[in-house]
Amino acid sequence: MTQWAQIVDFGHTAVMLPLAGAIAGWLVAARAWKAALYWCVLFAAGLGVVASSKIAFLGWGWGIPWLDFQALSGHAFRVSAVIPVSLFLLLRDASSALRTGGVVLGVGVSIALGALLVHFKFHTLSEVVPSLILGASVSLCFMRIATNLPTPRWNRWALPFSLIVLMGICVLKPSSVNHRLVDIALYLSGREQPHGWSRNWDL
Repeated sequence: MTQWAQIVDFGHTAVMLPLAGAIAGWLVAARAWKAALYWCVLFAAGLGVVASSKIAFLGWGWGIPWLDFQALSGHAFRVSAVIPVSLFLLLRDASSALRTGGVVLGVGVSIALGALLVHFKFHTLSEVVPSLILGASVSLCFMRIATNLPTPRWNRWALPFSLIVLMGICVLKPSSVNHRLVDIALYLSGREQPHGWSRNWDL
């Protein structure tokens, strides 16, 4: 059971943020400037929504008690936003059917991780479902936009460049962002202590 519970770490900021950064780096290296910009804006906007929900609860206790909703799940959002896009780009030269299958697989993996979050009580169903929808909306919106943009000019430097971006983000220790949310919530609300969090949480 413990090993299954550890699978949810796949959606942690320390894993998904570097991967999201690698996607941006890959697109930049391929000179797909507009696609890279759209990806960064969409993903950042989604993260902003998740972070705002965390801050609202930590600082003011805003939630929906009768739904057992405290805030959105960062794990569920990130996986459903990043994994489908990763497979969409990796299968860029494959047939339309295979590419669609890859995206569907990515969505399926996201739903499976969301189910584990609920099963092991990291989040409630009311927190995971809207988070998955938000992440899927980001990924599907990006893919729709990317499909209508010029095909990226992939080159041999794309992979090394994206790996450099990934390692750079890892050095920044993105998981520390979680603790900053508490600081921001306390500063904005004027409280000395955050509202109690009844579950494990992350950005």
